[in-house]
Formats: sequence, C-alpha cells, structure tokens
Amino acid sequence: MTQASFATALANTGQMMNGAYMQPAAGYSLAEQPEIMAFFQDLGRVAPTLVQEATPADLANLHRMGVACRLCGQFELAEGFYKRALQLAEQTLGAAGMEAATHRNFLAGLYFMWRRFDDSIALIEQSLQVYRAAFGAEHIYTRLTHFALALAYTGKGESNLSREQYSLSALGSQMQFEAQSQDRWSTFTTKLAALAAAKYEQGRYDQAVELFRHCVIHEANEAWPGSLVVAQSLTSLAVLCRSQSLDQEALEFYKMSLHMKKELCGEGHPDYQSTLRQYQELNEAIARRATAN
Repeated sequence: MTQASFATALANTGQMMNGAYMQPAAGYSLAEQPEIMAFFQDLGRVAPTLVQEATPADLANLHRMGVACRLCGQFELAEGFYKRALQLAEQTLGAAGMEAATHRNFLAGLYFMWRRFDDSIALIEQSLQVYRAAFGAEHIYTRLTHFALALAYTGKGESNLSREQYSLSALGSQMQFEAQSQDRWSTFTTKLAALAAAKYEQGRYDQAVELFRHCVIHEANEAWPGSLVVAQSLTSLAVLCRSQSLDQEALEFYKMSLHMKKELCGEGHPDYQSTLRQYQELNEAIARRATAN
C-alpha cells in the first residue's frame, strides 16, 4: 500500500465526514445509512494493509481514521487504527511519554464506548501513572483520568472501586464551567465531565456514563474540524441532554450544531431545518414551563 493509497483513504474519509454519503431525509441513523455502511465496507477491505504498512509519519493520520470510524460506530475498524497509532507512539516516543498516553486514552475511550470495560481500565491505569508522575494528583488531567476509571468500574458493576476512584478525582457537582458558545470548544470535555459528575453524585450512573462517552466529539472535531458528522453528533448530544433534563446544556449544544450546519450546508438544508425545529421546540417547552410556574 503506497502513501498515495493512504492519502486516498483520508480524502475519501474526509468526504464522508463532510456529508458526501449522507442522506438526511432517509430516516436512518448515521451508522445505519446504506451509503455510510457501503463506505465502511470498502474501507474495511483496505484498512488492514493501511494499518500494517503505516510508519511513524502516519501517526496523526492513523488517529484521524480511527476517530472517524469510532464516531460512526465502526468500532472494529477504529480499533485497528488506534492500536497501530499507540504502537508507533510507544516505539518511537517512549511508552511512558505524553504522546503515548494520549493515544492510549484514545484507545481506552473506544473500549469504554464499546463497553469493553476491562480493556479500557487497563489502558486508563497506565495513563494515570504517566499523569501523576508528570503533573501530580491535583492536575485536571489526573482528576479526569480518575473519573474515567470511576465510570469504567461503574460499567463493570464494581461500585466500591468506582466510588474510590471518584473520590480520588475530586470532581463534584459544584464544579462550574462556562456554557458552551457556538464556536468555542476549549471547555467541551471538562463541561461534559462536570455534567457527568453531577449525575454520578445523584446516583444516575448510566446517565453519567452516556454523557462521558460523548467526549469523543471533541476528539473528532480536533481531527476533522468543522465536519458535518461532528455537527450531527452535537445534535445527538443535545437530544441526550434533553432526555436527562439538562435543558440549558441541550440548548447550547443545539446552537453549536446549528452554527456548524449553517456554515457547512446552509439554512435551507433538511438537516439544518430538522435541528432548528428541535431547538425551537425545546425553547417553547421551556417557556411553557416557566409560564405554568
């Protein structure tokens, strides 16, 4: 497989991420759309060779391919790209280095989303050692890593270990972060962590896990900035927040999604109009409740 072939795969994936294969009016979820499924079937045929022949120069692009697959629910494909990126990072930059820890977390996040909690925990614990050594126990990276462990143990049903890790994270519902703006991503992960921590403290562990799983959206936006798949994922997150009675957060994520979709496909596009209706309906529901009270 030549570098040109990897470049072709990246270009085709970029087209997919920007909506070239999407049919918003078809009634399918993103992962179920026939055009998307056909795209990933084609990618699956070349992915093993892409992964096998990747070099350290391909590290960032392996990650880009992995997160695109992960966001679209193609976990097995994502695993191959993520594992190769981690392998190359460890071989070239050191297993105890920050780059390796970052790629280890990407793979751990995939396993977390895949509900492979044992695999996720093993990787998170390695990264935790790196962060504690480099930054100390109080750094936000260390605390978020403890929280990720807490949620992974929750997924396994090991409540005592979960509570122990949550205590070490020193997170809590009192944490406050600025609301998301339509064009700002700097606090996205910590915002979701704070929301998930509040749900954790309320004993709503499944809701906490679901919120934290959506941290992948930030990872995807860094790899594929301004893509339609990311915008659609923000809409899904807004729907999730509304289902958890997080109405203000849902409004903010709707606004982020609408801003991106306006830039990408215009206000007349069916996908933009669908999200706008959801946003308006939530605003109306909030207003009705305020009037009733």
